[in-house]
Amino acid sequence: MSKLETTPIYSSPPVMEGDKMRKIDLEVSEDLNFYRTMESVGTRTADFIQYWIELSIDKHILLASGKGNNGGNALTAGRILAGRGYKNISVLMSHSQDAMKGVAAEQFELFLKFGGKVTTFEQAMKLPADTLVIDGLLGTGISRSPAGAVGDLIKKVNDLGFKILSCDLPSGLNHLTGQVHEPCIRATWTLNYHVLKTGQIRGPQEVV
Repeated sequence: MSKLETTPIYSSPPVMEGDKMRKIDLEVSEDLNFYRTMESVGTRTADFIQYWIELSIDKHILLASGKGNNGGNALTAGRILAGRGYKNISVLMSHSQDAMKGVAAEQFELFLKFGGKVTTFEQAMKLPADTLVIDGLLGTGISRSPAGAVGDLIKKVNDLGFKILSCDLPSGLNHLTGQVHEPCIRATWTLNYHVLKTGQIRGPQEVV
């Protein structure tokens, strides 16, 4: 039995209005440096997978990466897990490799240096049923349904049927209102960074 099945659920976790939390998140990242922030949340994500989900090192991990900071978070977690001995880690990207910029691009290069591989959806379909997906396609700030390559990849990731860990927020969920856009990642778990956003506790029936 994993820690996730035995840990008590707290009924009143701290919650902050979605846009305020997004503003604080950006300010902290600028003050501390985006690289340090990404390393911190990447380490936390890797710890959650290794010590709470208790994923054994022989299992496959599939990163679903957008080109923004949440994609960088997923790549950072993947690289840290590779450094801890996980060998079957690949990334499914919503964009071309040269579309990543800044710190996210640096994390992508580090991910490859640590043995991470770029894969295709056709290859991902052949992965074992107990593969874990790390969702880093979108983060906070979306106001409409995901479209284009990102929207298509969200649908494909859901169709794979693997368990999914979303970084901070399932891709396609509005951080402020809780509106579940179409498409939206159907996460098994969401690892919240900082505090809960209002969109994570509001059901679709409350959206006006």
